[in-house]
Amino acid sequence: FPMNTVLSFPPFPLFVMSQQELCEQNVTLIITDILYDTKSATSDLNWALHPQTYGWEELSGRDVNGNTIRYHQVCNVDEEEQDNWVRSPFIDARSAQRVYMDIEFSVMKCEECRETFALYYYQSSADIATSTFPPWRENPYTKIDTLAAGERFDSSTVGAEGINRKTLVISPLSRRGFYVAAQDQGACMSLMSLKLYYYYCPETTHNLAYFSRTLSGGEVASLVAQSGKCVSNSVYSNNEVPKYRCNSYGEWRVPTGSCHCRAGYQPNEELTTCQGCSVGSYKPENGNIQCQACPAHSLTRSVGADHCSCVDGYYRADGDSIHQACSRTPSQPKNITFTLNKTSVSMNWMEPVITGERSDIFYSVACQECESGYKNCRSCPSTIQPSPSNLHHLTTTNAQLNNLKPYSHYSIKVGLQYILLLMLGKPPAFQWVNISTSESGPPQIQRLRLVESGQTYFVVAWMSTPTPTTHLLEYQVRVFQNGHKIKDINVRMNCTFSTNATVSGLTKGSKYIAKVRVRNGMGYGKFSNDLYVATSSAKEQATAGLNPAVIGGVMGVIAIVIIVIIVLFVKRRQANKKKRQDVQASKKLAENTNLLKSKFLNVQGRTYVDYRDPHNGVKEIATELDQTKIKIECVIGRGRWCLTVCRGKLISGKTSIPVAVKRLKEGASLIDHTNFLREACTMAQFDHPNIIQLKGVVTKSIPAMIITEFMENGSLDKFLQGKVNELTASRLLEMLRGIASGMNYLSSIKYIHRDLAARNILVSSDLVCKVSDFGLSRTLENDPQATYTTQGGKIALRWTAPECIRFRQFTSASDVWSYGIVMWEVMSYGEKPYWDMSNEVVTEVLEDGYRLPAPENCPVSIHNLMLKCWSYEAKRRPHPIEIIRTLDQFIKQPNLLLDTNAPLLNPDSPTSLNEVSTLDEWLDMVKLGKYRRSFHTNGINDLESLVHISESELDRLGITSPAHRTRLQGGISTLRQHLGEFPNT
Repeated sequence: FPMNTVLSFPPFPLFVMSQQELCEQNVTLIITDILYDTKSATSDLNWALHPQTYGWEELSGRDVNGNTIRYHQVCNVDEEEQDNWVRSPFIDARSAQRVYMDIEFSVMKCEECRETFALYYYQSSADIATSTFPPWRENPYTKIDTLAAGERFDSSTVGAEGINRKTLVISPLSRRGFYVAAQDQGACMSLMSLKLYYYYCPETTHNLAYFSRTLSGGEVASLVAQSGKCVSNSVYSNNEVPKYRCNSYGEWRVPTGSCHCRAGYQPNEELTTCQGCSVGSYKPENGNIQCQACPAHSLTRSVGADHCSCVDGYYRADGDSIHQACSRTPSQPKNITFTLNKTSVSMNWMEPVITGERSDIFYSVACQECESGYKNCRSCPSTIQPSPSNLHHLTTTNAQLNNLKPYSHYSIKVGLQYILLLMLGKPPAFQWVNISTSESGPPQIQRLRLVESGQTYFVVAWMSTPTPTTHLLEYQVRVFQNGHKIKDINVRMNCTFSTNATVSGLTKGSKYIAKVRVRNGMGYGKFSNDLYVATSSAKEQATAGLNPAVIGGVMGVIAIVIIVIIVLFVKRRQANKKKRQDVQASKKLAENTNLLKSKFLNVQGRTYVDYRDPHNGVKEIATELDQTKIKIECVIGRGRWCLTVCRGKLISGKTSIPVAVKRLKEGASLIDHTNFLREACTMAQFDHPNIIQLKGVVTKSIPAMIITEFMENGSLDKFLQGKVNELTASRLLEMLRGIASGMNYLSSIKYIHRDLAARNILVSSDLVCKVSDFGLSRTLENDPQATYTTQGGKIALRWTAPECIRFRQFTSASDVWSYGIVMWEVMSYGEKPYWDMSNEVVTEVLEDGYRLPAPENCPVSIHNLMLKCWSYEAKRRPHPIEIIRTLDQFIKQPNLLLDTNAPLLNPDSPTSLNEVSTLDEWLDMVKLGKYRRSFHTNGINDLESLVHISESELDRLGITSPAHRTRLQGGISTLRQHLGEFPNT
């Protein structure tokens, strides 16, 4: 062929298999990384040629799809001793040790042509090839293979069947890259395509271990081991690092080792992740088992728990498994009975109602010998013989004491105990029984008789005991339903010192058996003989004849009722007559109502009056306004008791003043209406610049209204939240002083607010604070802030003193506690007290003596005043007058407000951080000594280690109680300030 002739070679065939076909043929998906592919070239291949002419040449052609491709061909068969070379550019091996080559070539049939060619590669650490280096000869190249054509073509058989395809291996590679070269020695052929690639194993997760992308080895049998890393929240199984092997075809094979999920985490179905146990479940140890639900009376408070904590009131003993249900402390044994003679006593009792759901309960019996009157008791002498011998660990509900002294007094204690109580250091639940051996046994009751009976009751009586020297403690009547011998079924007991008893709550038309016995210091005597009693049916009761005594009684009652009606009628007429005489005087008195009220409100030393009937109270002391003089402008809020609060104007002649109008909605209940008027009665008695002023009421038309002065800036909490860091300290103190002044006024007239909070303080346009919302001091049922319910209503717990929560005892001192919370709200610009703590946690930390920390930039002197207001003992809290004097001093001497570092300390605690030098002392100070062992076990042995623990470590220490966590974090924060250290970030 002429040298410039372009030969036509067969096109490339395309083989495409669908994913379904791959699955049907069980084909494993192999992942490769292509290093070089001539088919992807869009321009010249730029292979080096030798010689430059009359050898290999680069041409363009088209494949079977009509796509343009670049390829090399050689066909210089006319010349003898051909040695034609073509070499690729430098190919980066990308750390591969074994590279595969897919080559497509074609060879033409001709008698003068050779039908083979050779492939070589040359390794290099950089692209160093030139036109003369490496030399164009077999050495220094490494031979890949000599290729012979399996298929050849001629001009008559040009087509796809003329293409030869081979896959070859270049291995082992040890340098950065390589060159590929082809040597022709007289063939007429074409290199259609050359693709170089290597296999690798992709990143994967197997048995909870993550394996990174791994290249295959340099030999066909190579298995490249890759060490795995346990996924998050898992650990090595048996301390063995998991491994996975990558073979030469990029397939993961031969896994060894695995990972296990940590305690508190469970694996997913694919064993690729460890997921935290949901709230209410736990997993106590490492492993790939699933989480399990918490045992009875226990719970978890966060995801990923390795144990369940007992709910309040329930506990576990030290030896209890964490899989065991929690138990509560038992109640005392009940129904202790005893049989006594002069020298011994036999006792029996019943199990307590509450056993704590435990099987390890036992009983203990203690004996004391006493003087007359059971005074000056001491332990019984060793001469007394108990049965069983060990009275401190009884598993039965009976015991006996022998060899008692005659004519002596003994006090015997029967208690219930078990391991958990011992661990908690709690005393056993017990009952005392006093006995005297000097007395004789009580006699049997005689002559038990029926006095009367009805449909649901009967009355029995008996003779008193014949022996006057016997000291009786009680009579006991026991009733059985007829047909149930001995068994205490439907028993109704009545203990009395009278010689008769009424048994009520019975069934109509039923039969019963009644017995009676007496008890003295010797115990119970024998029951009397049985008395059979039958209650009457409704029909019998209706047809029974009335005796004369009953008829006489009924007629007497009727006569008395008639006399009472006549007396009331006469008095009513006299009252109406007097009322008509007073009409004229009332009209004249109405003209001076306002003047009289003003004088009343300014009387010194007067006391607030709580009107039992607010309907009359409003008429007496509040100004009734004409509804037509009130113009409503817009609704500004909604309150309790079906209220709407509006902004409006009160018109007087040609002038008007802005007012706030509370309107009672239609459909309000009688109770709502009464409470509405009670608030008006309350406000009408106040006259102080820091108390919201009542302008008047509307009660004679619907809707009822309370009209007060209008406060432009609304509630204090909302006002502060919109002015964060915009007000000066002196301005905040002046606002606090105004509130304290109003509170002092209320205290002076013996009025207790009960719900002092920033939301109930209103702010005027000139920033004067006034106390408002006096209805809540009586009824708190509908307030969303009132979150602690008792019989008397609800309490806004975060603002309420501890004694109010525990005993419902409200005093002026409890208002001082609330004022301290208001101070905190003001200095924090309206933050919510105790933030997002639950009400249970707030109650617990208050009982433990901890208080809110100082808000940001709050002077320590102001915080100290808050702490005084939060003293646990009400008598230690400052009087409002003291608060006003202190605030006046701060306002006049601003230099007292320079220190802004205030710790979270118990205001009643005598312990100082200066006295604490060890971890154990600190834990005792913050009342968390129960965690001492956990701290030491986890390597936290001193205060320096303590200040560096993080919140995430609290779970590891077993501190799950929200109250204890809050207390610990607050205490550590204070300790850091004291030591001048801060946590690692």
